[in-house]
Amino acid sequence: MNTQYINIPLNFTQVVDIVRQLSVSEKQQLSEVLWKEQIIDNIVIPEEHKQIVLERIAKHENNSGGYLSWDDIERKMATRK
Repeated sequence: MNTQYINIPLNFTQVVDIVRQLSVSEKQQLSEVLWKEQIIDNIVIPEEHKQIVLERIAKHENNSGGYLSWDDIERKMATRK
C-alpha cells in the first residue's frame, strides 16, 4: 500500500474541530502519537541530572550488599500484613 501525503493548511481551531470528530479509539491513538512526538522532540537531560545518576550507579556498584532487591522488598512487605 502506497502512502500519499497531502499538505492542507489548517489553523488550530480547524484541527481541534477535526479531532472532535474522531472516535474515542482514534483520539487515544492520536494522543499516543502526540505524546511520543513530544518526548522525542523535547527530551533534554541536564548535565547535573546525568551526573547524579552516574554517582548513584557508582555508589550502588561499590556497596551492592547494602541494598535490598525488589524480591526482598516484596517479601518484607508481605510479612507486615
